[in-house]
Amino acid sequence: MSRLKVKDTLTEPMETKACRYEKRTHLTRSPDPHMPPVAEAIRARGSGVVCFNLADFPEEVALQATLDGRQDGWSGSISYQEQHVPLDSLASIWWRRPKQYKAPATYSPGERTFLEEEANRGIIGVLESLALQQTLWVSRLHSIRRAELKPLQLAAAQQLGLRTPRTLLTNDPGAARAFYELCQRQVVLKAVSRGAIEEEERRFIYTSRVLPEHLASLVGVRATTHLFQEYLPKRLDVRVVVIGRQVFAAEIHSQQSERTRLDFRQGYEDLSYAIHTLPGDVAAKALALVRLFQLQFSSMDFLLTPEGDYAFLDLNPNGQFYWLQTRLLDRFPVKEAMADLLTSPKDYCL
Repeated sequence: MSRLKVKDTLTEPMETKACRYEKRTHLTRSPDPHMPPVAEAIRARGSGVVCFNLADFPEEVALQATLDGRQDGWSGSISYQEQHVPLDSLASIWWRRPKQYKAPATYSPGERTFLEEEANRGIIGVLESLALQQTLWVSRLHSIRRAELKPLQLAAAQQLGLRTPRTLLTNDPGAARAFYELCQRQVVLKAVSRGAIEEEERRFIYTSRVLPEHLASLVGVRATTHLFQEYLPKRLDVRVVVIGRQVFAAEIHSQQSERTRLDFRQGYEDLSYAIHTLPGDVAAKALALVRLFQLQFSSMDFLLTPEGDYAFLDLNPNGQFYWLQTRLLDRFPVKEAMADLLTSPKDYCL
């Protein structure tokens, strides 16, 4: 779920961090490689952290919250693994890809759905209400969900003046064929959502070229929404990370390997990295895009063409960022930036 800081911070497994006595909490998915280094940086700033996975509530996490006319908002506490966190001590909440609670199989399917919804709405509702008392969320759940809509991302980026590839969103085979010809047969196919099929073994859907032989099976386009984009040659990929008011950019050198040229995620071991200096107008527009979606954090991907133009590809409001610091070290201090945002929201938030 998230990370809190005020008096506390909420983070994955769940961590807490505060402001009065500087404790912080964060909710997130259990083995999340981002949480330990950020939690370490938070503690180095004199704040506490408590982490838990949203899936741990209600079986391992205890919530007690009261609302009455004598106070402003909910009062109470969250308890987890012998840690007792007053709600009014939470300074910030970091929502970092938590898993959802699954009720025991001893209940009927309908009962499980009911129990899961009750648990999620109860704890998330109380935590969301803390924003009314100025607890920082990184980021609010409704903002994350809205920002994950790729068609909206592309339209918003274009409205802000960022270049975007020519794009077709369709379930019409005829429209796909016409777009293919319009783009001189230089087209790629991408997932509209996160690009992963969750089964016993997760399968990833990578960006792929649309080839002439694929035109014979375009009838499959009718199965769901498809996102086709004009293929743009690139010199390199640029991963931009916005954390509060701070903007970081890293070059991902993907063109020296055949398997990473189209989608660098297919071969991380083939990549090399460097710090990238964004032009001021591109950095300002990236920051404006994050602000437009009312986020406090986002990763986003651009490609840099051989001519030196930047093309916006997508935005991930809960994207990866720490792996770049493991490659670029102190030149890319993103864990420190996240810790600053969570411990000192007034100084660093958008």
